[in-house]
Amino acid sequence: MFSPSFSGPSTANRSRFVTACQQLLALAVVVAVLTPAARTITMDVRPPSDAEGVLPGHGVFLRSAERPATVPTAPVDAEVDEYSLTAPAGARLAAGALRATTRRTATGEHITSDAVPVEGYGAVGVTWAHGSRVPDDAIGLEVRYRDAGTWSGWIGLEYHDDHGPDPDSAEAANARPGTDPLLVGEVDEVQVRVEADRTAPADMKLAVIDPGASKQTARQAPEIDTGDLMAPDTADTAVVEAPASGDAQMRAVTTVAPRPKIFSRAQWGADERMRDKPSLHYHEIHAGFVHHTVNANDYTRAQVPGIIRGIYAYHTRSLGWSDVGYNFLVDRFGRIWEGRYGGVHRPVVGAHTLGYNDDAFAMSAIGNFETARPSDAMIEAYGRLFAWKLGLHGVGAGWKKTFVTSRYFQAINGHRDAGSTACPGQYLYNRLSDIRAKAKEYQTDWRGRELESNLIGSAHPDLVARRASNGTVVILPLRRANDGRVSVGEPVETGLDLDGVRNIFKAGDWDRDGVGDLVVRAGDGSLDLYRGLGKGKFDTARQIATGFGRVQLLSAVGDMTGDGYPDLMGQPKGGSMRLYPGAGTEGLRESYPAYGNIKANRIVGVGRWDFDGAADVFSRTGDRITLRPGNGPGGLVGTKPVTLDVAGYDWLVGVSDVGLTGHADLVARGKESGDLYLFPGTRKGFGERVTLGKSAGAFNYIG
Repeated sequence: MFSPSFSGPSTANRSRFVTACQQLLALAVVVAVLTPAARTITMDVRPPSDAEGVLPGHGVFLRSAERPATVPTAPVDAEVDEYSLTAPAGARLAAGALRATTRRTATGEHITSDAVPVEGYGAVGVTWAHGSRVPDDAIGLEVRYRDAGTWSGWIGLEYHDDHGPDPDSAEAANARPGTDPLLVGEVDEVQVRVEADRTAPADMKLAVIDPGASKQTARQAPEIDTGDLMAPDTADTAVVEAPASGDAQMRAVTTVAPRPKIFSRAQWGADERMRDKPSLHYHEIHAGFVHHTVNANDYTRAQVPGIIRGIYAYHTRSLGWSDVGYNFLVDRFGRIWEGRYGGVHRPVVGAHTLGYNDDAFAMSAIGNFETARPSDAMIEAYGRLFAWKLGLHGVGAGWKKTFVTSRYFQAINGHRDAGSTACPGQYLYNRLSDIRAKAKEYQTDWRGRELESNLIGSAHPDLVARRASNGTVVILPLRRANDGRVSVGEPVETGLDLDGVRNIFKAGDWDRDGVGDLVVRAGDGSLDLYRGLGKGKFDTARQIATGFGRVQLLSAVGDMTGDGYPDLMGQPKGGSMRLYPGAGTEGLRESYPAYGNIKANRIVGVGRWDFDGAADVFSRTGDRITLRPGNGPGGLVGTKPVTLDVAGYDWLVGVSDVGLTGHADLVARGKESGDLYLFPGTRKGFGERVTLGKSAGAFNYIG
């Protein structure tokens, strides 16, 4: 049993804090949660009350989670003081350099630190030398604090060797192992003690964090509204250069889930100088993980920004990570806070679930849920955030099997599902089924991700074609008879003369007015939007972008980002494939890499081709085509071979579901005959080729 004494218990009896908590709970003894008003640690485990965030009903939840909060209006300086407990490997320190005493016994080393001062609303943690591998059960750490002359009992510091950046990542190069930070509040001093099998790790340090105090605050609503499908503010921002890249502030969301409002990093007072900016990188999202911070449970609304700053400071200054490890945090009031920098809609690689950071995101619940039950508001926030975030990347919240890096998981998991840890605490882990059910309920369907290729308003897709003789553009409507036969209808004149332009893209409903539109790339590399008026007619051209002259493989790919707007994809000469997110009539948002350099002759957008909810593309190289599955804002995620020989065809066009089978299709033109053919798409490949009838040999462009 966990004991306040420190007289050499065995490794099994000296298990880390979470096991001790479970034993304490069995005896109706409790561990500490902070009561800031009294500046003391209360010994109290109980279900949270309505006042603490158990808020029945979605409307009540939204009023609580999204109402204005008192937040900093400027970055807040956090301070981290570190005290050496053991010497670095091979080093000899001057007398008095260590702030601890060490006692060796037959079972290992016992270290007790000096009592050191605490400033502000403090937190503490212990780290040790980079590269030191210490199993969870080989070390025990505890802390106590003194307030008003009285020492508290000893409180466990939780340590897991599977927290942090992935071992082979650049971020891990300077990372130090260590405990989770523990909030102690406004106290006078703290002291830690360590019990290690054999020898304690080298270069152990006690970190004492002061999150700083906001000099100026204001009442503000959550700054990030993921439901605000905003476009650039003014007309002069509508023209963007194609090579633009960076961290676009897209406030957009999939059409299939609630659109949560999120308090930004600025609203918790993040000092952006503390993070390692070059380390920011993106990959993919295939699942989400639920964590807890192992901090106090009785914090107030106003204290949350400081708690997050303390975690941020400890992760960056003491553990040596590039930024706060979690992508999101949620407090007991159901408020969601932006974690790691890089854009809440993007697949930012965090440092939360060792071995799976590249392909998953995490939201950490602020509190210790080995000792307290999460509020209903917190569970509701998890359901909404996970429904939205997974949906952006085409992942079904109810999936029971999705591949993440090296193995299969469910779409929503607790941290303990990925390693030997008790995180996110038993009480929160017990609510995973509720989180999954809520997230699945909120993800209604994937409408909006299908390829849109209708230009005249019929129930079937269309082709756009340009006559070689004079450059005029017509719509070739596809028709499906009652007996299932598919054919090409009579050409519909558009009145457009696009002789000399490089590309004519069926862009889908680019401006979201319910009618299909065209995006045209001119010879000078500019992009023009022709807004559809219905029945094959179009408004006058409006330039929406410039600088696309050297962008190769440019293609309309449907709603790749999941924000409800169709997008473009292309590859600047000599560079990587990039995603150009659509912004409606305002043009394009900033582009970003979607994949490495692709060797191909053409990219063909096909919408949702595989089983998930993200839009996909085909690449054509000679007589072969390859499926390149999408991951929403994560871009493309590899290749899948396709058994379709396209050697005899000069044009390949993706179209929406012609045969009403629930799957997109391909239309091809015979290289010699000029005839059009339909290749019906299926989950397993393609159905039997269908001849569409009319020759299209008179056209020099088909899209």
